[in-house]
Amino acid sequence: MTKAKYLVLILISIFSFSGYSQSQHASKPNIVFILADDLGWTDVSTGNTNFNNGSKIFQTPEIDKLASQGMSFTNAYTNQNCAPTRAALISGQYATGSDNGVYNVGSLKRQDKRTKGFPNVLIEPHEQQKVISEDGFNIFDMLKTQGYQTALIGKSHGTPHPLRGDYGIDLPADIHNEIAATVNGEKTKSYYLALHSDGNGWTFGSDYFDKYAHPYNQKYIDENLSPYKKNSNQSVLVGTPKHLTDAIGDFSVDYIKEKANTEKPFFLYVPFHAVHSDVVGRKDLTEKYLKRGLSEKQAEYASLIELLDQNVGKISNALKDPNGDGDFSDDITNNTLFIFYSDNGGLVDNVPLKGKKGSLDEGGIRVPLIFRFPNVIKKNSVSNQAVHCIDFLPTLADFAGVDIASLQKANGEKGIYDGASFAHILKGKQKRIERDNLFWHLPGYMDERFSPTTLIQKRIGNAYYKLFYFYETEEFALYNLKKDLGEKDNLLEKPTSKNMKVALKMNADMLAWLKANMAPTGTFIKNGNTVPYPKADAVSKYKQ
Repeated sequence: MTKAKYLVLILISIFSFSGYSQSQHASKPNIVFILADDLGWTDVSTGNTNFNNGSKIFQTPEIDKLASQGMSFTNAYTNQNCAPTRAALISGQYATGSDNGVYNVGSLKRQDKRTKGFPNVLIEPHEQQKVISEDGFNIFDMLKTQGYQTALIGKSHGTPHPLRGDYGIDLPADIHNEIAATVNGEKTKSYYLALHSDGNGWTFGSDYFDKYAHPYNQKYIDENLSPYKKNSNQSVLVGTPKHLTDAIGDFSVDYIKEKANTEKPFFLYVPFHAVHSDVVGRKDLTEKYLKRGLSEKQAEYASLIELLDQNVGKISNALKDPNGDGDFSDDITNNTLFIFYSDNGGLVDNVPLKGKKGSLDEGGIRVPLIFRFPNVIKKNSVSNQAVHCIDFLPTLADFAGVDIASLQKANGEKGIYDGASFAHILKGKQKRIERDNLFWHLPGYMDERFSPTTLIQKRIGNAYYKLFYFYETEEFALYNLKKDLGEKDNLLEKPTSKNMKVALKMNADMLAWLKANMAPTGTFIKNGNTVPYPKADAVSKYKQ
């Protein structure tokens, strides 16, 4: 057991011994954190999160309402795909952190479909961890020091499957990417729809979720889907298999019913599988979009986005009336911090952004982010501050009253967290956080979408710049996102003196970060030597 985990257990024990009163709970908000999967920056119809580039095709009225009720971030960042984002979010650390180590989904040696292997690569990738450290200090541990009840309902990628061990999660309701069951004597898989198993009846392949697996009936539609009936012909659902997205939403609503207005606050983390491929929408919504002239593929995608949106609304509405009796006297909305975020950029069209999920271009790492906390966070507000998944741990610590700086100091090891709190921005007390730099480091390969790369993003005045370093070619690329959101103009192709100055400073900061974090780079295949970091004067080769 690490010193950090030991310290957390001591603090939890002290907290439990001293008792926990309802008055203490009143000053510590419940926290509901919804994480979409592969939802792109322009996949929502609100313009608050994307400089008014909201979708004209996909409909997300519940997410739009959430944006009108809280603060949206136009420059919210993740890692390039799901596991490293979730690992960083939960650990509060970059992949280089002592408790993280998750750089990519699966491995850093993902086959390139174009070449059917790695025939010409120069670098043997770093061998990464697949999950965060069980003994590390994480977001659940942090909140438990303040008496929070904790739950994960959905996809746990970046932590063990199924969740085992001491991660500080009271209810680890994990469900895999694929639902598997024996149907008519054969092993059958489904990505989103419940299956009828020969031995177990209707199932999602999970003891936690199977009670939500029964097909849609009129009673369920009337009680759960009727607030959204104007959007589709819901009668076509009767008798059809239950969608996993609805099941995760139902489970979350039941959790809120159980935990609302109890003596202890709760942290409900809901990582949905939607809108990850293989995309399967809900029948009524898919038919709606087909009738509007979308192709079958587009209709399924639009259907799944709207289904996710409905479940965001379902969970939000449960806060207003936790016991579902129509009496709002038990409303806990005003004492609940509600967060909506995505784990990486979209897998399809992210225009005006360049790239998609799996890349370090803006389309791969820039996502929607919304916070709502009535009477604390200003309604319909927008921040352009760049924030990252590593920032949630210290930000939620501020809202929960955790003196995380003292925890880090007492730990005495290599940092509990790497992120910066943006709580003061949410509360309207600041416009910016002090940090200027964000980093991404990928010491390996993922099909055609990335090769060994380090990226630094830097705020200079009111502009954000990105500097890439590509280890195979020892080349750099520099972009000014304020003027070039689509990353079309590499400023090092014909650099001005100003751009050279920016690039030199960013390279120096990148090199300092790599060294301070002992970031791995892999080894050269030809001789086994460690791949070096960029040289301090490497940018100087670009002529003005």
